[in-house]
Amino acid sequence: MRGTRHGFCGPGAAIILGALVAGAPAPASAQMELGVIQGTVQDESGHPLEGVTFRLRDVSRGRSYTTKSDRDGRFYRRGLPAVEYEIVVEKDGYQPIKDKLKLDAGVPKRFDFKLARAAPAGAEEFVRGVEAFNRGDAAAAAGAFEAALVKAPDAPEVRVNLALAYLRLKRTDDAVAELEKAAALAPARPQVLLQLGGAYVEARLNDKAISAFEQGLARQPDPADPLAYEATVTLGALYFAVGRNDQAIETFRKAQAARPDAPAPKLGLAKCAFSKGDVNEALRQFREVAASAPGTPEAAEAEAFIKELEKVKKPNGQEDAC
Repeated sequence: MRGTRHGFCGPGAAIILGALVAGAPAPASAQMELGVIQGTVQDESGHPLEGVTFRLRDVSRGRSYTTKSDRDGRFYRRGLPAVEYEIVVEKDGYQPIKDKLKLDAGVPKRFDFKLARAAPAGAEEFVRGVEAFNRGDAAAAAGAFEAALVKAPDAPEVRVNLALAYLRLKRTDDAVAELEKAAALAPARPQVLLQLGGAYVEARLNDKAISAFEQGLARQPDPADPLAYEATVTLGALYFAVGRNDQAIETFRKAQAARPDAPAPKLGLAKCAFSKGDVNEALRQFREVAASAPGTPEAAEAEAFIKELEKVKKPNGQEDAC
C-alpha cells in the first residue's frame, strides 16, 4: 500500500507542478507592450538638424535608450517600454532640451523639436562690454571684453571690439595688436581688415594702413557699405598724403559716386586739383564744399584753402608770379 501510494502520488505531483509552471505569470518585460517614438528636429530657422542625440531614461527602472536624427532631421525608435521617460535632446553648439514624456503601448508618439543656438563662451561678458561701450565707458568696456577674451580667445569679434575700446582709451599699440590677431583669425572678413587699417592710421603707420585698406576693400569694394565708404575716403587721403595723386583721385571719385552730396570726397578731390597745380579747379571745388556743407569740418578746411588761394590771384583771375 505504501509503495502504491508513492507510485500514485509521484505522477500526480508532477502533473500539478506542470500546471503551476504553465499558469505562472510571465516576467513584466515579457508581458509589456512596446511603444514607438518618432518625429523631427530643426534649428530656429526651420532647417533640419542631422546628428541630434535623443537620450531617453526609463524613470522607474533607470534603463537608458539612445537614437539620433538623420540628415532630414527625422528620428525613429521602436521597441521602447510603454512607461514614463526623462528625455534629453542635444547637439554641440545648441542649447539642450530636457523634458519628460510618456509612451503608450501600441500608440506611436510623434514629437517635433526645435533647438536654439547655444550662447558662445564669453557671451555674457561680451554683452556687458557692448553696453559699456555704447554708454561711453571705454574702461568698463575694455575690462568686459578682456574677460570675454579669456573664455573665447579665438573669437575675432571679441578682439575687434576690445581694440575699439582700446582706441578710445588711446591705447593705440594695444588696439593694433588685437586687430592684427583678429585679422589672422578671420583673414576673409573685410570688416576686420578695414578696422585694422583705421588703427594703423591712428598709429601713423601709413604704409600698413594702405595695405590693410586695399585688402579689405578688395573683399568689400562697395562704398555703399558705411564701413567701406569711410575706408575708401581714408584710403584716398592716405594716397594723397604719400603723393599718389592719381590713385587718390580715383579713390575719392568712387566714394563720391556712392555719396554725391558728401563733403569729404569733394574736399579730397579739391586738394588733389590744387596739388596738380589746377588752382581754378581747386577753388571751384573748395567753394562747392563750403557752400554745400556749412558748419562741417570739411567746410571749415575748404574756407581756409579758399582764403589762401584767393590771396595769390589777381582780380582778373590771373595768378601772381611766384
